[in-house]
Amino acid sequence: MDEAGLLVPWVTTSVIWSAGATCHLDSRHVFSDWLRDRMKLSGDGPMFPEQGLVYDYRLHDGGFTDPTPDNEPRVPVWMYWMDGLEEYDIFPDTKYSDIEVPTIDTVRSSFILGKLLDLDHPVLCVGNTGTCKTVTVVSKLSRGLNKNFLCEFMAFSARTSANQTQDLIDSKLDRRRKGVFGPPLLKKLVFFIDDLNMPALEIYGAQPPIELIRQWMDFK
Repeated sequence: MDEAGLLVPWVTTSVIWSAGATCHLDSRHVFSDWLRDRMKLSGDGPMFPEQGLVYDYRLHDGGFTDPTPDNEPRVPVWMYWMDGLEEYDIFPDTKYSDIEVPTIDTVRSSFILGKLLDLDHPVLCVGNTGTCKTVTVVSKLSRGLNKNFLCEFMAFSARTSANQTQDLIDSKLDRRRKGVFGPPLLKKLVFFIDDLNMPALEIYGAQPPIELIRQWMDFK
């Protein structure tokens, strides 16, 4: 199948993980039913399996970006997120704190995180306490990125200042020329900031370290 034939499933994937990703759990059922109905009315395939929600599947585009066993193009299909994963083995000497059993939530979050980073998009991970945000991100950054990525980890606290934040970021960059800093040549540098919301409010209600990061993102 050529690129034109993949346009609909690619757009469908984009809709699910943009507009659809903003839905809470109950609304996801409504969104899933609506999207299935629209696809049936239009006749555009491939159709989703009947089981579960549209969020439970990822697009295998038949060899255009996803590899096939024989390197020959295939008809694109929707695959369950957990299909094709390597079996997770827990060895007797594994520390309990090091056990990371893959779930559908961690697998798809890790996949989407990787795609966004490949395209140089900054990512903000939000969610309730104890929902595996940090573990998922650290696991992806530590073991799931290409070799041209470098990763630095930092954590904010109530006492973190804007100066400390800038000094730490600058210390991880190479000086290219006067006023220009960046990662080593041919490398991409990812900064992971844990507990981003922690810096204390200043007198006017702002959080200077976060404002510094926001300004940095605005330059992009």
